[in-house]
Amino acid sequence: MVYIGRTWLAILALLLTLPAACLISVAVLYGLAWPDRPDEVFSWAAFDVAEFVPWILALALFSLTSVRPWLKAAVAVLSLPYSMLAFAAGEHFVGCALGNCL
Repeated sequence: MVYIGRTWLAILALLLTLPAACLISVAVLYGLAWPDRPDEVFSWAAFDVAEFVPWILALALFSLTSVRPWLKAAVAVLSLPYSMLAFAAGEHFVGCALGNCL
C-alpha cells in the first residue's frame, strides 16, 4: 500500500513541476531575447529545444524514483502533451506579463 502511495506522489510531483519548469524555460527565452520578442530573435529550433528541455529534465528526475518501469514509460508518453500545453500556457503568461499578448 505504501508503494502505491509513493508512486502516485511521484507522478503528482512530476505533473506539478512540469508547468513551473516550462514557465522558467519561457522566461529564459524572453530574457535572452530582451528587448525584442523571442520569435523575432530565435528560430523555431530554439523554441523546440526550450519546449522539450523541461520535459527531459523532469523525466530524468522521475527515472530516479522507485516506480515500475512500465509505469515510467506510460507516464513519459502521457506527460509529453501535458508538457507542450504547459509550455504554451507559460509562453502566453510570460508574453502577456511583458506586454506581448497575442
